[in-house]
Amino acid sequence: MIRKNKMNIEELQKIGIDTKNAVFNITDSTINIKGSYIDKINFKTLHNSNIEEIKIVNSEISEIYFPKENNIKINFSDCTFKNQIIARDLSFKNEVCFANCIFEKMVDFSMTEFKGRVSFSIAKFKDEARFIKTKFLAEIDTNNKEAENNFKEAHFEKECYFSEVEFKGRVSFSIAKFKDEARFIETKFLAEQQNNKIIENDFREAIFGGNVSFSGAEFKGRVSFGIAKFKDEARFIKTKFLAEQQNNKIIENDFKGTIFGGNVSFSSTEFKGRVSFGIAKFKDEARFIDVSSINNKLDFNQVEFNKIKFVNTTNKQQNSYSFSNSTFKSIVNFENLTINNLVFYNVAFENIVNFDNTQLNNKPNFENCTFSNQFNIEHKYIQYSFEDIEKQKDYNKLLDYRDLFRKLKSNRIAHHNLIDASELRAQELYARELELECKENKSLKEKVELWQLLFYHKLCDHHTDLLLNLKWLVITIGLFAMIYFASRMIQDMNLIKALNPFGICLSLAGIFVLHILCLFGYIKKFDFFACFNFIMLLWVICYKPKLIFGITNLIGNNNYNGFENCLITFYSIVLALVLFSIQKTARKNSIVPS
Repeated sequence: MIRKNKMNIEELQKIGIDTKNAVFNITDSTINIKGSYIDKINFKTLHNSNIEEIKIVNSEISEIYFPKENNIKINFSDCTFKNQIIARDLSFKNEVCFANCIFEKMVDFSMTEFKGRVSFSIAKFKDEARFIKTKFLAEIDTNNKEAENNFKEAHFEKECYFSEVEFKGRVSFSIAKFKDEARFIETKFLAEQQNNKIIENDFREAIFGGNVSFSGAEFKGRVSFGIAKFKDEARFIKTKFLAEQQNNKIIENDFKGTIFGGNVSFSSTEFKGRVSFGIAKFKDEARFIDVSSINNKLDFNQVEFNKIKFVNTTNKQQNSYSFSNSTFKSIVNFENLTINNLVFYNVAFENIVNFDNTQLNNKPNFENCTFSNQFNIEHKYIQYSFEDIEKQKDYNKLLDYRDLFRKLKSNRIAHHNLIDASELRAQELYARELELECKENKSLKEKVELWQLLFYHKLCDHHTDLLLNLKWLVITIGLFAMIYFASRMIQDMNLIKALNPFGICLSLAGIFVLHILCLFGYIKKFDFFACFNFIMLLWVICYKPKLIFGITNLIGNNNYNGFENCLITFYSIVLALVLFSIQKTARKNSIVPS
C-alpha cells in the first residue's frame, strides 16, 4: 500500500530520511522510495529503526551519511547524488548497489570494507572517485554470472583511484570509461581461476582516456583487456598475471584487439599463463623490459607496432615470442634477451630491427616476412647448412625457406653486407635444389637446372668455398693425368723409363707423407683423394707441364689417338668450368647482384 501525506513524511524523517515530498512504501523491514528529492539519508538512524533494506529509484539525494558499520542492504538505481559522499574507513556488511547512478561531487570509499556484493554498473562519477585501500570481500558465487564487484559501463569523468585495493571476488570494468587518470597501483585481484568461461578480471572494451597504471598489481585469475583502448600512457610495471593454463581454448591473459594509443610499458611483468596480444595496436612506443613468462610464450597475432623494445637487463628469463600477421612500423629492439623460440609469420618489418646482445637458443622462424630496412641479427641465427634444410621434406616449406633466404639476401645487399649475402645466396640455392628434388613431373629445363645446382654445390658450395674449389681443380688435373698416363703406358710399356726421375722421387715422398697423415687421422676421405691427385699433379709438373693447359695440347703436330683427343677435349671443358668457378669464388661480391 502506497502512502503519501504529511504524517507519513514525518515518520520517514524520524527513521533517518529527510524529505519534504516522497513517494514510498514500507514492507516489513524494507523501504521503497521512487521519484523523490531527498535532503539527507542517515543510515545510522535507519539501522536503529530495524530497517534491513532500502531501495531508492529515480531520485535525487543531497546528502548521505553512513555509520562505522552498516548492516542495511543498499540498492540505489537511477539516482543522482548532488554532494560529496565521504565514506572512509567504514564497513558494509551487506550488498551495496549504485546502479546507473550519477555522482556529481567527489566520492571517497577509501579504506572501507565491502563484505557483500558491490555494483556501480553504469554509474557516472563526474568528480574524483577514490577507492584507495578499499577491500571488496565478497566471495565468488559461481551460480551468479554477474561479477561480485561490478563496475560495468561505469563512467569516470575525472581521476579515479583504485590503488592498493583488494578484490576478493570477480571484477568487471567492461565497457567502463576513464576520461582522466586511472590508478590501479598495487591492487590485488584475488579471484581464483574457475573452470568456466567467466573472466575473473574483466576489462573488455574499457576506454582509458588518460594515464593508467596497473604497476605492482596482482591478478590471480584470468584477465581480459580485449578491445580495450588506452589513449594515453599505460603502465604494467612489476604487474603479476598469475592465472595458470587450464583449458586450451581459453587465454589466461587476453589483450586481443587492444589499442594502445600512448606509451605502454610492461616492465618486470610476470605472466604465468598464456598471453595473447592478437589484433592489438601499439601506436606509440611499447616496452617489454624484463618480462617473465612462465609458459615462455607471448603471442602477437595481427598486431601493429610503431616503436617497440624487448629488453632483458637481468639475463635470467628465457621467453618465447610469437608474432603473426603483424606489422612493425618503426624501430624494433630485441636487446640483451635470451629467447627459447622466436616465431615471425607473415610479419612486415618497415624499419630497423636490432638483436643487440640477444641469444637465441633455437634458430628463429621467419615465414613470409618482409624486410624493408636494416635487419641486424647475427648471421649464425639465419645460417642454415644443406643438412639443416634437407631435414625438411615438405615442398611448400622448402619454398618458404627459399623465399626467406632471397629476402634476407636482398636486405644484406641493400645495406652493403655482401659477405653475408653470398652465404644467404648459397642457402637460397640449397633450398632450390631440394625443392626441385621434391618436385614431381619436372620439366626438361628444371632437370637441367637441378643438375647445374648439384654440380656447383659439390664443386664450390655455390661459390662460397674457395678451398673446396681448389681441391676439385687438383682432382681434375690429377685424374686427367692418371687416365692419360695409363693410356700412354698401354701403348708404350717403356714410358716409365722416360719419366723424370725427380718427379718420381717427389711423388714417392708425397705418398709417404700422405700415408703418415692418414695414419694419424689428419686427412678425411675426400681430402685423401685430393692429396693423392695432388701427387699426380706434381708428377705432371715434373714430366709434362703443358698437359695442364688442356686444349692447347691439340694444337700443332701432336700424335694423339682418338681416345686421347676425346679425353683432352673433355678435360679442357671441365677445367674451364672449374677455373671459371675459382675466379668467381675468389671474388665473393661477384656472386650477388651489385
